[in-house]
Amino acid sequence: MGKHRRDDRAINRGLRRLAVFLGVTGVVLVAISGWSAWRAYQDIERVPFEDSAVAAEVLSTIPEAEVEELRVAEDAAEEAARLAEQLEVEAELLAELEAERNVTAPVDSGKLENPYAHSPELPDGMFTSYLLVGVEGGFRADAIIYLLQPSDGSTPIMVSLPRDLYVLNPCTQRYTRINAGLGGCAGYAGGAQLLSLMVKDYTGIEVDHFARVDFSGFQRVIDAVGGVQICVEHAVRDAKAMLDLPAGCSTAGGAQALAWVRSRGTEELVDGEWRTMAGVSDFTRQRKQQDMLFKVAGRLNSFSSFASFSEVAASLSGTVVLDLGFSFGDAVSLAWAFRGTDASDVKRISTSVRDYVTTEGAYVLLPTAPFRDSLGAVYPPAG
Repeated sequence: MGKHRRDDRAINRGLRRLAVFLGVTGVVLVAISGWSAWRAYQDIERVPFEDSAVAAEVLSTIPEAEVEELRVAEDAAEEAARLAEQLEVEAELLAELEAERNVTAPVDSGKLENPYAHSPELPDGMFTSYLLVGVEGGFRADAIIYLLQPSDGSTPIMVSLPRDLYVLNPCTQRYTRINAGLGGCAGYAGGAQLLSLMVKDYTGIEVDHFARVDFSGFQRVIDAVGGVQICVEHAVRDAKAMLDLPAGCSTAGGAQALAWVRSRGTEELVDGEWRTMAGVSDFTRQRKQQDMLFKVAGRLNSFSSFASFSEVAASLSGTVVLDLGFSFGDAVSLAWAFRGTDASDVKRISTSVRDYVTTEGAYVLLPTAPFRDSLGAVYPPAG
């Protein structure tokens, strides 16, 4: 009997040592993974991000002669963007889009006064806000998503701001497409700062954090989370975007996921014939961009611990640019908060706009109602 008790005690001591060893090993592995993630995060490019009041004050000091020079540069960039748009959209589709636009009288960007392009400031502490910008190269934003986390713990709010939204540019002191803000104001404000000021002026909400994502690099992020599921009723393709997805649901890697988001001329196979998918527009692409964020967040749900984020964090280097105040803790907190988030878990709002053409021939979207109306409909305290 005594021998059995001694054996039991020896076994228990051995189990305790094994448990301690496994526990220490686990902590070490988590620490190493966490350190790797932190180091990878430090390699992400950063941009200056001043207080909006300070930045606005600096822009207000631009001499009139210099403003004229900035306007000339802006006109050249706008013309280049217009030509690029014509090249990337099929001629037939472009003609169809132009025929649908509600063009009545040209807008002179130097004389336009649109009260709906501005919103009174909301209390700074009402939201923690994240401005997420997607680019396909160059200095114009292709996707602009504004994510708002109410400080009272309410459901997060998301809105896609159309890249052609016509708002006031504090650099040139005239109206321009909002996506042009990413080009910055030479000598006075960087792209992150200028675009954030334009977003704040339109929404009335201070931008707390800024993140710019290179769409081509975003492929690596999607691959790092194991791909995302895309479901379509019919097989779809787009030769220009290199899109090719079968009917039904399939797990798409980064290349196909990006092609799905970027596609402007999507075709679907119906009854043995390829035809242009109905309802394809920039608003459709905005919805796809939002959904892709939810899909990536949903994939994070399969990660059992913070240490599992190491590979994702490493994939962000060279893909993402963040503001200087966007700390590692902020990033982990945001990613973990949206871990497993479904589209139905976030309130999504849209902007009220109508098509218009400027005297320079640019097709833009004029706001037709205050942003606060849309925001107040889903979050009454901001109404």
